[in-house]
Amino acid sequence: MKTKTAKEMVEWLMVKNRRTGIRRIEILGWRRLGAIYDMYKPGSAVRKAINREARRCGYTPSTILTLNA
Repeated sequence: MKTKTAKEMVEWLMVKNRRTGIRRIEILGWRRLGAIYDMYKPGSAVRKAINREARRCGYTPSTILTLNA
């Protein structure tokens, strides 16, 4: 399986579902987001997007990643 570039992954995470209008980053579980987070370099757009989502939900990114490691 080919790994997506950071730009492609951010676009994939931010795409809204046609029926529900909910972004993928909101639908995926924290375990899956944690695995995606670990695949990319610190400071990448993917990590920033996942950190923003964690904060939006009221969590600190380190808490989410620790619980789902």
